[in-house]
Amino acid sequence: MGSITGLKRGAFTSIDNSGQLRVGPEINPGTAGQALVSGGPDEPARWDTHTGTIQPLTMGSNLSLASGAASFNGGTADTINATDTNTQLNLTGGDGITITNTGGLNRTITTDNDGTTITNTSGQNAVIKVPNALSAGTNLSFSSGTTFDGSAVRTINLNASLTSIDSITFTSTSGSTALTGNDYAQNPTTMTNFDLTDTSNIVSPYFFHDIYDPSSLDSDSLTTSYANIFSSNLFNSFTAKQTSCAIELRVYNAQFTTSGRFTYARLAGNNKTSSADEFTNVYSTGGRNTERIIHQADESDDVNLTQTWLLTGLTIGNSYNLYPQMRSSSTSNSIYAGGSYPACVLRGYYLPSTGV
Repeated sequence: MGSITGLKRGAFTSIDNSGQLRVGPEINPGTAGQALVSGGPDEPARWDTHTGTIQPLTMGSNLSLASGAASFNGGTADTINATDTNTQLNLTGGDGITITNTGGLNRTITTDNDGTTITNTSGQNAVIKVPNALSAGTNLSFSSGTTFDGSAVRTINLNASLTSIDSITFTSTSGSTALTGNDYAQNPTTMTNFDLTDTSNIVSPYFFHDIYDPSSLDSDSLTTSYANIFSSNLFNSFTAKQTSCAIELRVYNAQFTTSGRFTYARLAGNNKTSSADEFTNVYSTGGRNTERIIHQADESDDVNLTQTWLLTGLTIGNSYNLYPQMRSSSTSNSIYAGGSYPACVLRGYYLPSTGV
């Protein structure tokens, strides 16, 4: 390629030059290490020593130069090295916790299961059984095995034959309670060593039983009008447990006239003596009143009388009052109680479901 001289002003994207680059009026090629320095506006460029300020590069945290220098200004070649410092927390597994190093900064935290009572199933803890087994006590048994630790389903049963029991106490509630024996033919439930003579076991056939028996004679002179006998000393009230019951009155009747008298008795529902308060008008008794002729004498007869009333149509749970009242067809007719005479008795009892 021939030499090119006489360069002219122009805009170039690049200049390829394999020879010297001379500048200035002296056509100066410069010396080794010099840099091309601008002379400013309208002044030629020149080869000269660079007089600008060079800012050094200082090493920061976790960086260092291979030369050991604290900074780099480009004067000589050097190498930057990075320090890899582990700043992760020091994790320590506590009770029931295991920490596994899985490489680098990675750690895996898991529960430390014994595999006997607790295990891991599909990434979750699962209870296998309880540490201690439950044993069945007296009168109890398991559907299988003799102990229960939760590892398998069990049913706890109350044994058919109960033994070593000191007492059985029913709860005090409005619901009924019962001990029911075997009703299979020819196989009744036997009772052994039951003390039925204890006061708590004595059961009266009567749901109430009033006895009026003063130490000295008490007498009532009957008139033709009804009155409560013996100053209402035989009054009673009860709460019905069945829809019907029997009320019984036992009283000594003394008549001291040769003409004889009719003796009447009835039940009142309150302390009043009008016919409107007679028991049948207060409570249902099947359409009949309770007035009865309980003695008819043809002369002066003394006799211990018994009168029984059947009350029906009662409401279970309702309370009822009973006032026995008596009268005579005329005077000279009395009733006695106490002293040397029999006691006067008022009592009530329930009837069986059949036979009424």
